[in-house]
Formats: sequence, structure tokens, C-alpha cells
Amino acid sequence: MRKIILLVTLVCAMCYSPKVHADTSSLVAVRDTMIELSEIISTGLITINVETVDGEEPTCDYVSAPPGSMGKTITNATKVPGRLVIYGFIEGVDSLLYDSGDYVKDVSGMTIKIRGNTSAYSSKKPYKIKLQKKSDLLFRGNEDLYKDKEWLLLKFDYLLAFSGFKINEMMGLPWTPGHRFVNVVMNGVYRGVYMMCESVKRNPSCRLNVDKLTGYIFECDPYWWNEDVYVNSITSPSYNFTFKYPDSEDITPEQLEYIQGVVTNYENSLTQSYYPDLIDVESFAEWCLGHDLEGTQDSGGANRYYTKYDSTDTSKIHMPLLWDFDMAERMKTDWSLCHTQHFKSLFNNANRTFVDEYVGLWRSIEKTFFNTMQYYLSRFETSSEGVALNKSLSYEGLLWNTTLDSLHDIVTDRIIWYNTRNNWMKKKMKSTYPVGDTNLDGVVDISDVTSLIDMLLGTSTMYRHAADVNLDGQPSISDATTLIDMLLAASK
Repeated sequence: MRKIILLVTLVCAMCYSPKVHADTSSLVAVRDTMIELSEIISTGLITINVETVDGEEPTCDYVSAPPGSMGKTITNATKVPGRLVIYGFIEGVDSLLYDSGDYVKDVSGMTIKIRGNTSAYSSKKPYKIKLQKKSDLLFRGNEDLYKDKEWLLLKFDYLLAFSGFKINEMMGLPWTPGHRFVNVVMNGVYRGVYMMCESVKRNPSCRLNVDKLTGYIFECDPYWWNEDVYVNSITSPSYNFTFKYPDSEDITPEQLEYIQGVVTNYENSLTQSYYPDLIDVESFAEWCLGHDLEGTQDSGGANRYYTKYDSTDTSKIHMPLLWDFDMAERMKTDWSLCHTQHFKSLFNNANRTFVDEYVGLWRSIEKTFFNTMQYYLSRFETSSEGVALNKSLSYEGLLWNTTLDSLHDIVTDRIIWYNTRNNWMKKKMKSTYPVGDTNLDGVVDISDVTSLIDMLLGTSTMYRHAADVNLDGQPSISDATTLIDMLLAASK
């Protein structure tokens, strides 16, 4: 009977229980100031409270790349066990939203460790949390769909990742990680504002869906030298491929041989006309345009994740999401550095399927992109989460003994960037791929009329997006009329 009572108590403690008054009078250190936990909760931002066993702090060792490789990262990150409690401020009441319970392996509690590469070198560490029992820490109202064990705490980055995930969604990439801003307290010390975010992993119901037995999630990784298992790139010696699924300790020699063949064939195809047989061109174009809109300066650390649903020949390689926005908004008057490496080959390939997809994607969002981003950011600023985040930034500033920009200023900076970038993209795309250039050879002439007619007759579909000359979203005979009028006007 006692065991049953203990089990019921444990289960109840781990449930999502809104509007339950919680004891939040414990003291929290914010730099040299002591305040009650309830003060942080009262900002309205979800508050994550971590208590590790014996107050142990997560640690790691720092390592730099060996000769011939690049980057610096961490190793030997300790997984520290403990308890995770989440509070909300609901109708003016400190409310317990989630309690993992004390750490019992595979039963309750969680572990926390430092994650990241160069981001782990700063005083404010990013973390990875692993629950012992699955749950949806974003409280989206469908626990069965969204529950998982792995969650990330990403450092507040002035809405770069927040905006980047919106672009990921706009591009139509297969998965946009769920996320929300939180305050984090660990072992009685305020650690600052973070973004609670889903991790990149296999979860067929809500994250990346690949076959459990024969599917793969892998990454073109500049930090491959810090991994025990990887396969070689044949085009970029500084970038080899590492695994997110299966786990490196579970990969068999046969699987390594298979994925090495997949990678070799993929990289070889980038300079050949048959590359559309191996890759999902649409997701590659979405990924590249997304980073162009972000102006990403990092060609290597802007993680290039790939999925292959299974090991059949019909399963193509996809790029499932944008990830890592630490160096976004830095390429003000040039393409993102993602145009180097593999994408350089795709843009220069004689088979223009990728270029067609890229240009068509831009033209499909050209008229709405900036207004969408402006509305999204402005709406967030006035939302309950945005107001709570703005209040929390005062504690973040106190923590680091500085005065941070208000959320309004941060939102304004992001809107200015997207306006500037939008105008640059319009000019650059018009000069590089002018409207009416249906065969995407860089020139608008009579051959484009022939190409357009071929598309309308159904004898060619390769450049279908470029056929939308009047930008109404649907190639039709009116586009041919518009193009002929353009050519006649230019000849006068």
C-alpha cells in the first residue's frame, strides 16, 4: 500500500498543474542582491528553477581544434542530476506548472549539462536538460504529441533565434523547433533570461521524423574532430559528417559504410546534373534563402543538418531546419557565407533546378516578407510574453551589471535589419535573376518567351517559378503577354 501511495504522489508531482499556489519565498542571488524567487516569477515570464544534487555545478573542459581543423569547443561535459520545477504567474498567483520530482534514474528528475561550442566559452552557459520522464516543457496543451526528454536552454540573443525560427516557418522547412523565453534559477542563483527550446533529435510525432531502424539525422560539422564517430567529406576536409541519429555509440560498421556512401554520392552530385535525384531541392533552397534573409556570416557553424528518412534509394536527403543564428545579421551588403561550400556548386550547376527553386521561393515571399516580419516582431513586443520578457531584462542587466536595451529597442533593431535586408535582396535578385528571365540565364530576351511557352504547354517544368512574370502567384498566358510587352517596350 505504501508503494502505491508513493507512486501516486510522484506522478502527481510531475503533472502539469496550473493555478496551484506554490511556496516561492526562497531567496535568489542576482549578482550581489538577494530577492525572493516570487519577484522573478512576478515578471510573468515562465521561471525554471533547477536544484542539483548537493548543489553540484555542471562543468566541462575546453578544447581547440587540432592542426588542419577549425574551431574551439568543449568536452567532458558533466551530466549533473537534480530536480526541475517550473513556475508561472497566473492571474496574479505564483503557480506551479511542472515538477520533475527528485532524481531517480529512469523514473523522475533530470540531468543538466553545458552544451554548445564557442557559445559555451562565455560566462553565461547554454544548457541541455534531459528529463527522466518525457514531458512537454512548453505546455502546448497536447502532452502526448509534444512530450520529449531532451530540452535546451539557449542564451538570450536579442531575438536573433526567435526571428530566425519565424523565417524557418515562412520558408516552409519541415520542422520549426518550439520555443519560449524563460527566466532560469539554478541552485539559488539567478542565471538570466534564456530561450527554452526543443532539441534537434528524432521524434516522429513532433520533431524530426526518420525511420527508427534505417533513418539518419546527420550534420556537416566543423567540430567533427571532437566526436568519436564520423564519416568523411570528399569536398571539404575541414567539415566531416557527424550523427544526431542514431547515437554514435549505437551505429554499426554497416551503417557507417552506408552513410559514407550516401555522403560521397551527395557531394559528387553537386557538380553533376543528376543532383535532384539525391536531394530534396526545395528544402535546400528554403535553407539557403533563409540564411540569406538572415545575412548569416558563419558558413561552418551555421549548422547544416540533414535527414534521410530511410536507407531506400527513393529516400532523398532533406535539410530540415535552420539552426544557429549567433552570426546572423552580419552580411549587410552581400550574400550569406552559406553560399560557399556546397551551395556554391548548386548555384553554378548547369542543371538550374536549384536556382529555379531558390528564385521562385524568393518571388513567392517578396511582396510579403518584410511586412510579415514587422508584424510578427511588433505583435510579440506587446504580447504577454513580450511584456514579461521586457520586465525580466532588468534582472538580466542587474546580473551582468549593465543596462540592457529595452525589448522595444531590440525589436526596432530587428525590424530595421529586415527592412534593409529586404530592400537589398530585391535589388540583388532583380540584377541577378531579373523578372522575365524565365530560363534563368541572366538575360531577358526572346528565348525567355520560348521557355515560358514550353512551360505553359507542359513540355518543360524545370523553371516553373520563373514563369510567374507578373508575380501573381500562378504562371499563365497573362505572363507570356506581360513578357512580350516588356520586350517590345525595351526595344523602343
